[in-house]
Amino acid sequence: MKKFLLKTAKIVGTTTDQAWSQVHTFSPTEDEKLLKRGHFLAVISLSDLAKGIEPAAAGKEMISRLHEEYYGHLEEKAIHQLAKALEQILAETKEEAKVEIEAVALVEGVIYFAIAGKGKILIQRKGRLATILSGKEKKVEVASGRVESGDLFLLGSQKFFSLLDEEVIKTALSANSTNEAAELLMPVVHKQEENGATAASVLKLEAKIEEKEALDSEEVLLEKKPEVVSKRLVKEMVLGKISQILKPITKMGQMFFLKVGKKLKRRAIYLSGEESKKQKPKRTLITVALILAVLLLVSAVLGIRQKNRQQDGSGLGMILKQATIKKEEGEALIDLNPIRARQLLIEARELIEEIDAENMTQAIFDLQAELEQSLSSVMREHEVEPRSLFDLVIIKDDAWGNDLAVSGEEMIVFDQSKKTIYKVGIDGKNSSILTGGEDLSGGQQVAAFLPKIYLLTDRGILQFDRETKRQSLVIETDENWGEIVDLRAFGGNLYLLDKQGEIWKYPGLEGGFGSYRRWVKNEEADFSNAVAMSIDGSVWVLKNDGRIWKYTQGVKDTFVIAGLDKPLDNPAAIFTDDDQENLYLLDKGNSRVVVINKSGEYHSQYLWQGASEATALIASEEEKKILLLSGNKIYEIEIK
Repeated sequence: MKKFLLKTAKIVGTTTDQAWSQVHTFSPTEDEKLLKRGHFLAVISLSDLAKGIEPAAAGKEMISRLHEEYYGHLEEKAIHQLAKALEQILAETKEEAKVEIEAVALVEGVIYFAIAGKGKILIQRKGRLATILSGKEKKVEVASGRVESGDLFLLGSQKFFSLLDEEVIKTALSANSTNEAAELLMPVVHKQEENGATAASVLKLEAKIEEKEALDSEEVLLEKKPEVVSKRLVKEMVLGKISQILKPITKMGQMFFLKVGKKLKRRAIYLSGEESKKQKPKRTLITVALILAVLLLVSAVLGIRQKNRQQDGSGLGMILKQATIKKEEGEALIDLNPIRARQLLIEARELIEEIDAENMTQAIFDLQAELEQSLSSVMREHEVEPRSLFDLVIIKDDAWGNDLAVSGEEMIVFDQSKKTIYKVGIDGKNSSILTGGEDLSGGQQVAAFLPKIYLLTDRGILQFDRETKRQSLVIETDENWGEIVDLRAFGGNLYLLDKQGEIWKYPGLEGGFGSYRRWVKNEEADFSNAVAMSIDGSVWVLKNDGRIWKYTQGVKDTFVIAGLDKPLDNPAAIFTDDDQENLYLLDKGNSRVVVINKSGEYHSQYLWQGASEATALIASEEEKKILLLSGNKIYEIEIK
């Protein structure tokens, strides 16, 4: 049966007149109790004590009663007796104090948990943090499971968890060490003035190393009776540590002495002849003194160099440790929280990139390769080769697409040089010329709300009605307009994105449009670097620095893109509508299409070298396709 080493660290508040807490551990020496009840740990806290009750005395009495109840009845199964023990304590103390107990018993490789009160028990396994039990007042909750090497548990009272947020706990446990976790959490507890009912314990289980015999006061070898560490063993541990530290320096010293010894031997042989009689004892002593001085100096220099190398190595080791922790935690969260997983994996990659090329080892290269493999899966990064859905020259010789809009199942393409508007089915079929001529001269942006199509020109907004085949200027250029960079039709209304800091809304009326309205409210918007917009009820404004500003009913909402592996570079287009769940961004500088959800969280990306030449995009999640306009062609990328 696998044996485990249990490491623990305690966090306990300061006792007051009304509150007391303690972390209690116990390992029985009797074989039967060890076999049936195993090793026991409990985090106990008392508060709101009745008048006349001394906290420390009450606490000690409670620990004694826990022992009696749990270890005193061996006929029941461990988990049942553990629950009964806590229920009995609650019943006995209900008139005296508010009691919280978080208990753990490890019996032959199975771990049992019980909670009385509103505390919690958490587990970190393979980098993944989860709640095992979250207690309820005046009720006992139990759970059990098989243990694995490396499991890290955090047991704490309600007061303890009220002081700490999840990120602080994750950061502390990511150290993967009971002592380091406790050192990070303890200051948060101790800075509170009233912390008497605050208690917690960090436990870690590690598979037993058979050769390991030395255990400190915080380590209990499970499945084996506890033994007192002898003075001889302590001495061996200390000497072993000193030997380990001095070993590199000793080895170098031995090599140096060997070389010097050979020279002295040769010198001694030479002096053993007739000339040796002529050497004076004084000269010999001076020579020996000089040699000893040189040896002392060399040893000091070597020691300093070794220390520096150790410091450099420890710095590198710390980077590797941090990168490995982030990698493992990120991998564990890929299915649970892909956004957080991406962030952790990217942080791990950035840490490795800090390492100088000359310090790279095979272990680092291996870690880097594993990291990139994990990143490729979680980044939802797809290298694609889109198929050519449609070639505009089929409709007209030398046709070229400058802007693209969609309405229903049809794409509307504007050709600036030919002064023509084409239509193409979203499936690449049913193409034709809709309208053209000199009236379209100076055309820039096209929008559609079928059966109406709109074109922004130098003279204003031109409307083409597909049903009547009539073409007319429905909105003339206004003197208040600045530089209009985009035009969109939504809900029968027209919206113009103006670089001077405004979105002009023209409400649709029967037979035309009403006077414009300043749609942005309560602020002066900076659209000087705006490049495009899209509308789904809210208006999404894309800026050339990669930021997106969201406006709802004219008021700016908080919106931040999260989880991108690298920032947008020269973004050119944005698309969404009320049928799409995501935003689609044409990132020309990085030759990709980026997909983010409407909360700002990264979803996926599609890499294609030709994306750098595209000018517009639309998407249909129902049809599972992204459509890019590039020159005289429309390309299709399958949404995965």
